[in-house]
Amino acid sequence: MKTSKIVLQVHLVLLAMSLPLSAQVKETQKIIEEWVQTELLISEESVKWKSEKAALTDLQDALLLEIEDLDKNLKTFQNEESSIEEERVKLTTRKEAAEQSTRKLFDEVETLRTEIDAISLILPAPLSAKLAAFREKLNESDLPLRKRLEIAVSILQSVHLFNRSVTLERIEFTLDDERSREFLVLYFGLGAAYFVNESGTIAGYGEPGEGGWKWTRMDSLASEISAGVDLMNNRALPRFLKLPIPSPKRIER
Repeated sequence: MKTSKIVLQVHLVLLAMSLPLSAQVKETQKIIEEWVQTELLISEESVKWKSEKAALTDLQDALLLEIEDLDKNLKTFQNEESSIEEERVKLTTRKEAAEQSTRKLFDEVETLRTEIDAISLILPAPLSAKLAAFREKLNESDLPLRKRLEIAVSILQSVHLFNRSVTLERIEFTLDDERSREFLVLYFGLGAAYFVNESGTIAGYGEPGEGGWKWTRMDSLASEISAGVDLMNNRALPRFLKLPIPSPKRIER
């Protein structure tokens, strides 16, 4: 501002020395008007710059705050990503453990199925017929593992209950004379069985073997076995039965 005034004064002195008085006055007025306009323009630009500078300062502050927020969000995201990765690792570990348990359970169910197939060879005909549908279902490959396990457990429970009970069944089978007859059979679990015909003239005992039950005729047992049949049908008072016990044999599977 001070420099502009000095320039203006020097300019006026030079004009005063070279121009007539009237011309000097006009020229001086013109220069003063230009100077005033220049000063106004400088003042306007200064105000404008101050306004723009304030706006830029506000924008800078806003951007700094936004950058700060972004840094916080980035840090939060990184922490969340770390937590997500930890959860992913945990879930992967649990998934692998579940897959191992499933494979182990599958192998155990297969072992049970094999055992059930072996046991079925020594099951009495009525029990075997009762469990046939379940065994067939158990052999279905597309059956869910949980369902197969439930079926296997049900079969084993039925066999277990039968093995702990004395059961009276009516069964038809062939003796040594290859004549098929119907007999009343007393099963003492899966260890031994005793049979007698309705008239009480033919009797004997049975024991499980690799190919199923083996029946041996012993008519001298008819009276005791008939008494046992009467006990099971509630036609006689309870008493002890005198029956031979077959020697246990190992059944190879």
